[in-house]
Amino acid sequence: MRNTTTPAFLLALVLVTCGNLLHNIDAFNVASTNATKRRSLIHRHVGVSHIPDNLDLGQNAVSTPTTSLVNTPSSASTLNPIQAALTKYAMISYISHLCIALPMVLFPTFLKNKVMMTLGLQTKSASEHEALRVSQECASTLLKLIPFMNLQISSPHMQEQAGDEDPVPTIWVSNHVSMLDTFVFLSSDEQLRGKNRRPIKTIYWKGLDSNPICKLVFSMAGFIPIDMAANGSGNPNEYNRASFKNMLKETKLAINEGFDIFILPEGQLNPAPEAGLQPVFGSPFAIAKSSKRPIQMIGLYGCHHLWHADEETGMKVVGRDVKVKVFPPCTKEFESAEEFIDAFNAVVGTFGASGQELSSEELDHWLT
Repeated sequence: MRNTTTPAFLLALVLVTCGNLLHNIDAFNVASTNATKRRSLIHRHVGVSHIPDNLDLGQNAVSTPTTSLVNTPSSASTLNPIQAALTKYAMISYISHLCIALPMVLFPTFLKNKVMMTLGLQTKSASEHEALRVSQECASTLLKLIPFMNLQISSPHMQEQAGDEDPVPTIWVSNHVSMLDTFVFLSSDEQLRGKNRRPIKTIYWKGLDSNPICKLVFSMAGFIPIDMAANGSGNPNEYNRASFKNMLKETKLAINEGFDIFILPEGQLNPAPEAGLQPVFGSPFAIAKSSKRPIQMIGLYGCHHLWHADEETGMKVVGRDVKVKVFPPCTKEFESAEEFIDAFNAVVGTFGASGQELSSEELDHWLT
């Protein structure tokens, strides 16, 4: 007689996990709209000799009003009701499967790295980099199996550097439109930054640790939490001073260990990307100036058509097309935070609003 105990147990475990996941998804969506998302990711970067202790990542950071770039509203669906429903449940299925798969693929990595580090055969930074690569491969593979979005990546400059053994240490900056942004960057990192890309780390809002999957991935990858108040959208950041100082200390260490930095300068989800960016903070300029490294801008468009930052819209799917554009490296040396902010609004804000980039002449004006 066949033993059905184990399959039944596994099925129950999967159902419980998916139930918890859907609860977390709903909680994330509410939190992302009722309060400022202090999930501003700062991914780290190589070779910085010094980051000033008074570096401000938001509270007194410079910001400018965004340009009104009105485009087709998110409510104008390109899908019929059946397509929208199928896309929505495929998206939920992807997130559910990812939350089940990540612990399974990371556990062997955890054990191996633990043994290797104990024996002195592997450094902590190498272990963190490997954990992130495993997570990225898992996210990428699942997206191929459950292609709920039509992901279009334009990164010719990274393709040109794909054969580089030692890519240029870079500070990456992007707009932030949806909770799906994390999954997009996780699954497409190799296409965006090249096969031989440098390791990358994230400074993230500590509140995300309430989700066990986020906590697992972020801790194994060595991401750095920062405790920040959940203020209203566009309001000044309020952070825990002790947490902020600890973040700076660990960021300096990670920089010296050879990590790229990735920053979301808006510091929060944008509930109206068609109208331009949220107020942009000047932190990338401060880090770039301190590290003497170039800034590379990334534009993201379309995630909000799947999972909107506005609570009332939420997962009301109106489109499947998601575009990610890696712009040419900034050879221009910005003289001030305001100058960086103007360039970011012009280059990334335009793309985030419409999915269309500026002309070559305009890009040259802002970036070179």
